[in-house]
Amino acid sequence: MARATKNKVKTVTQVKSEQPCQNKRQALSQIRRIKWNIDFRSNNQHHFWKTIDTNDITFCAGPAGCGKTYISVYYALQMLAQKKFESIILTKPLVEAGGEKLGYLPGDVDEKTEPFMMSFYYNMEQIIGKQRLDVLRDSGVIKVIPLAYMRGLTLTNTCVILDEAQNTLPIQIKTFLTRIGQGSKFIVNGDLLQTDIHHENGLEDSIKRLIGVRGLGMSRFTSEDIVRHPI
Repeated sequence: MARATKNKVKTVTQVKSEQPCQNKRQALSQIRRIKWNIDFRSNNQHHFWKTIDTNDITFCAGPAGCGKTYISVYYALQMLAQKKFESIILTKPLVEAGGEKLGYLPGDVDEKTEPFMMSFYYNMEQIIGKQRLDVLRDSGVIKVIPLAYMRGLTLTNTCVILDEAQNTLPIQIKTFLTRIGQGSKFIVNGDLLQTDIHHENGLEDSIKRLIGVRGLGMSRFTSEDIVRHPI
């Protein structure tokens, strides 16, 4: 069982007094003035951050509630603010529940995928505020690319985060990883105990095949790292 915690991971205090933000230039200018300061709740969280910072591709496996998504988007946003990246790309395997098919949902690709991306957006709102996030999304600085649309792309100067990687097929994650271009970082998160794949999934397959490759790092969390409610 997870240990009790008194506080959530520290967010950026300037968000509470968010300034009006109407365009990409204003949003980027405002996040560059943020005093970035993340408070790690465990040694494994700090290790995850350092692994991302020192590798081009980072795999992270662990149970829900360890801060995988939060730390990933915090890192991406901080490096965007410091002009280390030109954009942030978010993706997930679009696992459909209860027979509901993505094609039947109304709207364009962004509108169809938005329900799947709420974990990203919620965490980003806590860090930079909703208005700045909306502007950066509308201007394409932060964007979603479904895994199915990545074939043929080369992603350069970009921080790319793949969440719920335990629900990818090995061929999907191979396609994803081979999109990496110059100046980019890829972060691959998942929980090997919550896969909906009935055979070996892409996260498990990649870890077995790729650990030890230069430029690729691995970080793990356990139930001791969970920072949600102690239940």
